[in-house]
Amino acid sequence: MVPKLHAKGRSFRGAAAYLLHDKSRARTSDRVAWTETRNLAVEDPQLAWRVMAATAMDQARLKKQAGVKNTGRKSDDAVLHMTLSWHPDDAKGLSREEMMRAALGALRALRADDRQVLFVSHNDEPQPHVHLLINRVSPEDGRMLSSSKEKLALSRWAEAYERDRGQIRCEERVVNNAARQRGEFTRGAKDRPRHIQELEAAARHAPGIQTVRGEQRRLDAAMAHQTRESARRYASALRELDLGHRTAVASIKGDAAKELARAVTDVRSAYRPRWTALHQDQGRALAVFNREEERAFGRLRNAVRSLDWSALVRAEDRRKSLACVFEAFASAGARRQQTLRKLESQRAALKREQRRDERREAAVLLRARDSKLAEARRSFLAGRERLTAGRVQEAADQNRAWAERSRQRREAFGALREERPVSPAEQARAAVEAFKRANRGHRPNDRGHERA
Repeated sequence: MVPKLHAKGRSFRGAAAYLLHDKSRARTSDRVAWTETRNLAVEDPQLAWRVMAATAMDQARLKKQAGVKNTGRKSDDAVLHMTLSWHPDDAKGLSREEMMRAALGALRALRADDRQVLFVSHNDEPQPHVHLLINRVSPEDGRMLSSSKEKLALSRWAEAYERDRGQIRCEERVVNNAARQRGEFTRGAKDRPRHIQELEAAARHAPGIQTVRGEQRRLDAAMAHQTRESARRYASALRELDLGHRTAVASIKGDAAKELARAVTDVRSAYRPRWTALHQDQGRALAVFNREEERAFGRLRNAVRSLDWSALVRAEDRRKSLACVFEAFASAGARRQQTLRKLESQRAALKREQRRDERREAAVLLRARDSKLAEARRSFLAGRERLTAGRVQEAADQNRAWAERSRQRREAFGALREERPVSPAEQARAAVEAFKRANRGHRPNDRGHERA
């Protein structure tokens, strides 16, 4: 049993497209032996992955509904893809029920038996295997499935599974798990690509295989290091470009805010003498109002001054206008209130004029700020485009370099196979094949005569 956790991702659509179709023909699904679901109300695999995607997108609402705080480390990688593979010798007696039993056991080892799962079994390889497409987001409370020590848990489960079946296929895993139980840090060997494994296996008995294999692995590691360094440089350049853009934007906005504050201060300073004059005029007007209120004729003048005659003339409700005039002549309180409203109207008019000038100055500065921000954005996009173009060219060069590396590797292992000494059994088989080829077109017939 070999459990393999693939890289986590975000796209249920992409994962399902790979699992539910053939590798080379996306429209066909000949390699799909059977499918099954868990914790889903549907059995159709095409509907299943859509429900899983909808559940992942609804994570925030599920948390809120369950009373779970939306805190902690955030991740969008809701797609967990795992493969369980058996030895080719186990294919004959392996049933669908046994594969599902193992798959459910692996889910329990990952503490994912409450998650939505789509099981897909393929028949395109000698070794039986089943894929598990798991939604890491819980449909109950929106919590994300933890990935802590998941490989260790699967390793222990796989060893127990093989012991339960009565045959240990992977001795190295048993040794590694025993070392971990003793408290020793142990990491399993990394997976080798299949084409490299096949090259090494084909020449495993050739003399000098250890030297050639070690040299080829060293060259592969050097090439892989160059590839990683290239990706690291590209990522670092992108981060530096992004940081520079953010810094430039912050600087432009900060400078604009300071200039705007200075402009507003200048406008207000320019209006300050007018405000002072208005306060003085209104103070004198109130003093005159109070003196006039002491005499009958003065009260009449106050009533006339307090009324906004133009507004009264424009008013549509004549009765209300007449009532205002009557109150102004009859009530000292009404005269005072109308006078204060008139003074407040004067202050409001001056305030509107000042705000208009402030907005006019701000609009000029904001247009200049937006122009600088647009220029910074264009510069950032141009820099990112240059980096991306360089990365694309570098990736193409790396692909050619890897193709050359693969050719060199094939030649190295091919030379080993050619130099390998031929065993007596192989010599006998080769002699028989040569004899058959020589007599294929020159055999005697039933009567003993030769026929061409």
